[in-house]
Amino acid sequence: MTHKITIIGLGNYGLDDLPLGIYRFIQQQDCVYARTLAHPVIEALREDIHFETFDDIYEAHQSFEDVYQTIVDRLLELAQQQDVIYAVPGHPYVAETTTMLLLEAEKQRDDVSVNVLGGKSFIDDIFAAVKIDPNDGFTMLDGTDIQPERLNVRTATIITQVYSNMVAADLKITLMERYPDDYHVKIVDGAHGDNAQITELPLYELDRDASYFNNLTSVFVPAVEDERVLYSDFDFAVQTIDTLVDDDHGCPWDKAQTHASLKRYLLEETFELFEAIDNKDDWHMIEELGDILLQVLLHTSIGKKEGYMDIREVIDGLNAKMIRRHPHIFGEQHAETIDDLNTIWLEAKQQEGKTPRVKFEKVFADHFMSLYDKTKNKDFDENMLKAYLQQGEAES
Repeated sequence: MTHKITIIGLGNYGLDDLPLGIYRFIQQQDCVYARTLAHPVIEALREDIHFETFDDIYEAHQSFEDVYQTIVDRLLELAQQQDVIYAVPGHPYVAETTTMLLLEAEKQRDDVSVNVLGGKSFIDDIFAAVKIDPNDGFTMLDGTDIQPERLNVRTATIITQVYSNMVAADLKITLMERYPDDYHVKIVDGAHGDNAQITELPLYELDRDASYFNNLTSVFVPAVEDERVLYSDFDFAVQTIDTLVDDDHGCPWDKAQTHASLKRYLLEETFELFEAIDNKDDWHMIEELGDILLQVLLHTSIGKKEGYMDIREVIDGLNAKMIRRHPHIFGEQHAETIDDLNTIWLEAKQQEGKTPRVKFEKVFADHFMSLYDKTKNKDFDENMLKAYLQQGEAES
């Protein structure tokens, strides 16, 4: 016999925000299983309705991943004997991991079905509280599992599950990788429209006061409008170089360049990077690596303008090659020694269909490196260096 798990959303605030249909449905139940009792709707209905809670599971596990999986396992066990009503904060489809786990379990089993009834999502209230239009674009992330690469500074960001200042502290560090330390963010408590408590403060103070945080707290990060903040954004860099080579609005020098005319500049920037490396000058290395990246972006922007390549194809090819040639990292092969690595590398290159050829680039590199090593510590000016190199060529 198949039993049903019905997931109901309790909304983000109190009874006034609970849809009438869900309120009537709850009133008809003998028992409702709640992910947590810490919710205004449950507090208002506990005298009339019996709620069972999973709050004990939070105390028994260290990670939310284990908590949610244990809750789902218990619900599935209950559903072996009876239909189950399961209540969650907000809307079951919004930032609710247990819903996704239950739906995934439903696909793999034939003894349980999952039904989802709506509830008002906290997202609407956050938009009302911070007064933005979601049509302008936004990103929503889980504050307990946030990675810098998922941040998009060009759109507004809503970060959920910021329930403690410890979570806020980790979040602050992550946000500081993409935003200035003094960038203003908003802590939104309750997100109940005009009644939400909003605290605006600089990012570096995000975790200063534990009283700001509870299980209904989110953090709102406005979209970046200051162009200077975008200088560390890769897409902004691509856009900048695309503008420079644009035939109508670009720089006279940049838009006149070709792949051939740029060749010597890549060599020049490479030798400047050598100098920075030898001097152990980190800031100089940052500058020169940027100049080498500039050469890459100039070439791809020229290709994009002429319609035969862009930077996405370059990055796609790079990722594909690195993953293909490192099956001992990204696949199932194993490498214990350098010989193992060389074998794996050669096999990968053979599978790519590359034909053997003379490695002229290695000969040139050896020659240039030898010249560089012989001259890098000599007290030469430009003319003296030219004379020294010409003398070496004459002797050879």
